[in-house]
Amino acid sequence: MESFNFYKSIYDRELNRRMDLDKSINIPITILTLIIGLNSIYTDREFFEDFFCELEVVQVMIITIGITILISAFFLIKSYNNLFKGFAYRNLALTKDIREFETKQIPDYNSQVSEEDKLTFETELIERLITVTDNHTTFNDQRSLDLYRAKTFLIVSLILTGIQLVIVTFK
Repeated sequence: MESFNFYKSIYDRELNRRMDLDKSINIPITILTLIIGLNSIYTDREFFEDFFCELEVVQVMIITIGITILISAFFLIKSYNNLFKGFAYRNLALTKDIREFETKQIPDYNSQVSEEDKLTFETELIERLITVTDNHTTFNDQRSLDLYRAKTFLIVSLILTGIQLVIVTFK
């Protein structure tokens, strides 16, 4: 059972990571809202009417901030639900099915094979646990990377917004 506990702890860790990734999207969305709000403070109708007439540093920064916001939103959406496809997290099975496998299917299989080909419930459960955990790890790693990219673009956008606010304030 030592081996089973080891793999179970890895599985539990990945489940916790999944829940943490689900929760961790709130702060980036708040920052994204803040950036959009800060940028909308000093932009009005007159600003956009003159937007294409003369291209100044402020307009270039707004375009750059807009692009970084879009890229960040893309990675946030991808991290949260894989661009509307969702994540196909695998599960072990229903407990009823696991019990049936343990009490009926394994004994039936073992009665038909030689001694060296016999299966044990613990070994088969560990194999299934490894498969499911690897699936969760793959999804969680991709989600973590996407969330990291979203946060990076949010930070860039926040810095550019700060610089832009300083420029607009002293202009």
